[in-house]
Amino acid sequence: MKALSYVVSFTLTICGLASVIAASTSAADITGTWDVTIHYPLPDGDYHARYVLKQDGEKVTGTYHGMYGPADVTGTIKSDAVTLTVTVQLPGGPNTAHFSGKVSSPTKMNGTVTGTSNEPRQWSAEKQK
Repeated sequence: MKALSYVVSFTLTICGLASVIAASTSAADITGTWDVTIHYPLPDGDYHARYVLKQDGEKVTGTYHGMYGPADVTGTIKSDAVTLTVTVQLPGGPNTAHFSGKVSSPTKMNGTVTGTSNEPRQWSAEKQK
C-alpha cells in the first residue's frame, strides 16, 4: 500500500511539472496595439510609431502606423522570442526594418532592430489598453 502511495505521489509530481513546463513554453500573446520606440542617440532622439498586431499561433501580422506608413507587418513569436518585419516606401525606395527581441511581460517587449540606420539600434514597446 505504501508503494502505491509513492507511485501516485510521483505520478502527480511529474504531471504537475509537465504542465508547468508546457505553460512556460507557450507563446506570449502580443495581439493588440503597441507603442514602439526605436532609441537613437542625440541629436536625432527616439522615434515613435504604433503597431497594431494580430497573433495566430506563432504567426504575427499587423499594420505599422508611423512615418511613411501605414505598412504591413509580418513576424513570428516562439515562447517569448519575437521577430517583426516592416517595409516602408521611402522617397529613395523601399526600406525594411527587422526587429528581434523578447516579450518581458504581457505589456512590454524590447530588443534590437536593423535596417533603420547604419547600425543596429535598441527598441522597446508598450502595449496600449
